[in-house]
Amino acid sequence: MQKTTLDSWLRRKYVYETYVYCNTLPREVPEGITLDETTAEAGGMYKYRFIVPDERLVNELTARLEVANITYTSRIGDKASTQQKLLNNPYTSFTMQMAWIIVIGIIAIIILSGLPQRIWEKYSAIEEEPEGKKKRAAVEQVEYRQLPG
Repeated sequence: MQKTTLDSWLRRKYVYETYVYCNTLPREVPEGITLDETTAEAGGMYKYRFIVPDERLVNELTARLEVANITYTSRIGDKASTQQKLLNNPYTSFTMQMAWIIVIGIIAIIILSGLPQRIWEKYSAIEEEPEGKKKRAAVEQVEYRQLPG
């Protein structure tokens, strides 16, 4: 299923985080950035890893690394969050799932409110027959019963 622009924004906001790797620390690091020392499991090429949750902070950190002439690389990874299972499904669009849930919810509310029944009662009035036809029908029924059988 095709992802919408809202899906992309939700994934950037709540699912992805940026990792910036470098060997030398800059003098100042913007607030909101977490610093970890990497292990041999992470590849061993870089000594430090910055975990950056926001794109604006990524731009600010990389600008500071470039000014300090520090070699770095950046990678994007998934956050360990509860929203990840809901927002990071590659087969479905979160926005379309929510749209269908809203549509089905509205239909259920309309049905459970009794609105269709009230509309049916209002517009399906019993047709009244003219008085002449009623008398004829009654006479025909009486005549039919009187026939010897």
